[in-house]
Amino acid sequence: MLKRTSLLIFAFAVTASSYAQQDVAKQREQLERQLLEYTLASNSTEAAFADEIADLKKQIEALNKKLTAPHLEQTNHGWFSGFFQAQYVNTESNGTTTGDFRNRRSRINYNHIGDSHTMGRISIDFSAGVNQTTAQVRDAFIQYKPNTFLAKSGPSYTIGQQNTPLGYEVSYGSWARLWPERSMFNQAYHNGERGRGFLYQNGDSSNYWFAGLWSSTMVNDTEAVNNTRGPAGETGPIAGFHMKSGAWEGGLSTFNTRRPRFVNGSTDLPIDDRKFSYFDVRYHPTNSRFDIRGEYMKGKDRLPGQNYAATNTTGYHVVMDYKLNKTDSFVLRHEEWDADTSLNGGLTTLNGIAYVRDVSQFLRLSLAWQWNGQLNPATGTPANATINNIQQLTLRAQFKF
Repeated sequence: MLKRTSLLIFAFAVTASSYAQQDVAKQREQLERQLLEYTLASNSTEAAFADEIADLKKQIEALNKKLTAPHLEQTNHGWFSGFFQAQYVNTESNGTTTGDFRNRRSRINYNHIGDSHTMGRISIDFSAGVNQTTAQVRDAFIQYKPNTFLAKSGPSYTIGQQNTPLGYEVSYGSWARLWPERSMFNQAYHNGERGRGFLYQNGDSSNYWFAGLWSSTMVNDTEAVNNTRGPAGETGPIAGFHMKSGAWEGGLSTFNTRRPRFVNGSTDLPIDDRKFSYFDVRYHPTNSRFDIRGEYMKGKDRLPGQNYAATNTTGYHVVMDYKLNKTDSFVLRHEEWDADTSLNGGLTTLNGIAYVRDVSQFLRLSLAWQWNGQLNPATGTPANATINNIQQLTLRAQFKF
């Protein structure tokens, strides 16, 4: 009887230990998912979420020490994630007012970790701010990290359709930004954010460099979508680096290629330059409520499907996020863009203010107000150019899973 009781106690202890191990493995799995989402939100460059990523890696390492060998393997190799953004936009342009409800973005991602070195991701958009009847592939890539995904530094190789690492804002996750949209020039020249190519990156989450070969147009570029000549394009180099020291961090990046010939009906645009250089900087002291970012762009390109020839262009934006408390944030933004620096006028400006409330880690509400001023290009002085005044109110609800 005593022997049988001892066996039962032993079996119970083993079972309890197994369940405890499973709980720890599930905790680690959840943290690894969060780690991957933060990494992908800034094109695997990680700097945008360096503090969060460092904390997650510490927690994962602590959990790994509690796990026995059988539970060190991945408990779930694939999972879904995504987000949904619904919004109301009221726009007043030179006295004319319009208001519209729309699904800004509805995205679902499937992530798969083959082993500790290799992962794949595919994401699909079911709405992109317009009424559409077809889904669109956003991400479709495979990434390999020789030092594993939990390593603090080392190289990574990514091939496929992925975020374009140009500046910081183009590749910044749509669900992560407090301001509703990217800058005017980034929307114009890099619509869709994703490009197709191969990217090599080396370093850690704060200091790294990257280089790769990239397709010339983004996935939503008008000339890539509507070119009746088919998927003709150019491939060019993309490269950059990022550095961090204390409260300051910044980077330089460049992209040099050519925009392919564009034929659509009576429109026939020639091959032309498509070149960009970006400088970005961030000031974010530890434990500070302030997070200030700026980005300057200088390039040469034609507005997709519009200008006959490429023009020299410049633009910049500055955004300040101020965290009122754990759930509420206040945002100020200013940006300017000159699509053709050879002309007098043509300067577009935007000023904005926003209030953002994170109801939970899954639900975000935001209210943004912006006013734009656009000078029509004039051959005389800018004072002779007419001004288009646009004011816009955006109320957005975002659910992330």
